[in-house]
Amino acid sequence: MSVQSRPMTSHVVRIIPFAVVLMLGVALPTRAVAGPILAGTWYEFGFSDVGTTATGCDPADPAGSFCVPSSGTSTEFLDAPPWTFTAGAGGASLTVTDAFLSGDQFQLFDFGTSVGLTSLPGAFVDCGDDPVPCLANADMSHGVFLLAAGNHSISVVPTAGGFGAAYFRADGDVVGTPGTEPVPEPATLLLVLTGGLLLLRSRSRSLKTRTDADREARS
Repeated sequence: MSVQSRPMTSHVVRIIPFAVVLMLGVALPTRAVAGPILAGTWYEFGFSDVGTTATGCDPADPAGSFCVPSSGTSTEFLDAPPWTFTAGAGGASLTVTDAFLSGDQFQLFDFGTSVGLTSLPGAFVDCGDDPVPCLANADMSHGVFLLAAGNHSISVVPTAGGFGAAYFRADGDVVGTPGTEPVPEPATLLLVLTGGLLLLRSRSRSLKTRTDADREARS
């Protein structure tokens, strides 16, 4: 009496999703909470209520605000706070400026200790989305904070206004503190994917051999 074995295709179909997930999990890095802060780059952050710590900008910070990027000066979205970097022997400075509509003011913290407040906002104006003209506008709240050599962990809290976006820029002897795994190089990614496909092919052959043996034994 001949007994029909289960088609090999059903086994392979079960393996493929698992193999794909495994390969993607190995190949794709996970974004960490805080990324590096580099000297001379304007970074955009979002904020909501007065007294609530500012966030990064979505999608860099999935829990952060939806931010409108600068249409002029090149800027980057910040990921989740705190934002960390190391100042070398020469120290560093951090420039903070409000953007878009005036009326906001900020308090800067370093490892939870207050560093100071930005200037009081002036008349109601809209400086736009570019941090450079916003910094030059006297009605927009801004400030420059000197930071000593060593590690720094920055957070920002709005003390007036609320609900918007602003920018900061680190200058001086600044070394970013990476918070993410490096993205695999193309050659590394290719090796990972090739290895996964070879594993899948080997498993498929093994299932075929076993299915043929079962068919012969039950014939």
